[in-house]
Amino acid sequence: MAHGTQTLERGIELLKLVAAHHPSGIRLTDLAELSGLERPTVHRLLGSLVREGLVTQHEVGKLYALGQYCQQLAKAAGNEAPIQETYGPLLEEIAQVTGDATFLVVQSGFDTLCIARAIGTYVIQALAVSVGHRQPIGVGAGGLAMLAEMPARDADALIRANRERLPYYRNLTMAALRGMVAQARADGYAVIGNHAVSGVVGVGVALRDPMGNIIGGVSVASIKSRMGRERQELIARQMRELIARR
Repeated sequence: MAHGTQTLERGIELLKLVAAHHPSGIRLTDLAELSGLERPTVHRLLGSLVREGLVTQHEVGKLYALGQYCQQLAKAAGNEAPIQETYGPLLEEIAQVTGDATFLVVQSGFDTLCIARAIGTYVIQALAVSVGHRQPIGVGAGGLAMLAEMPARDADALIRANRERLPYYRNLTMAALRGMVAQARADGYAVIGNHAVSGVVGVGVALRDPMGNIIGGVSVASIKSRMGRERQELIARQMRELIARR
């Protein structure tokens, strides 16, 4: 049973990596490097995914991309209300309670994508990112909170996948990001500052659906002088309480 579970987890990890490079596709060699799996293992798992219609292989270049069944699943999921509509009122409530700008992000491949933002009442609003902004997952507080809630293997695979992009965010390193993920796991909430936007500190928590699946990250951002340790803890507690009421 344990072996079967491990095989499933590895197959899902490969599917996520393929999705992150869809529709252009990705080579088997690159999938092996990003996943940390042996090439024969990757080839075997991809064969299973291809047979089930979850992955397809382009004739030209032999690149792997999402299969037709994934498109059917996406179409079925698209019938649900957009997450920003469902959780928009929550963002507004958090912004009013904390007084600061509040953001909702979702995972998109190796990135987080900001899909909603609410403005607080404090005189200085740290509008760190706008709706539609993408950045490597973990660079912002919402994404960092999501990494902390993921299985360690999945989180580390995402960090490794972004290793060449992290230094562009004020010399952020894999080691530093891993340290922040570990701290977030210990605290139950994430804190990161001065990487996405200089002088701004964000506090984030992961957002889960009723089934317990991670569906996004919510964060509150403010200027560094307003974000001492005590206020970080207060904001995290306020966010968790408001989320729990929904």
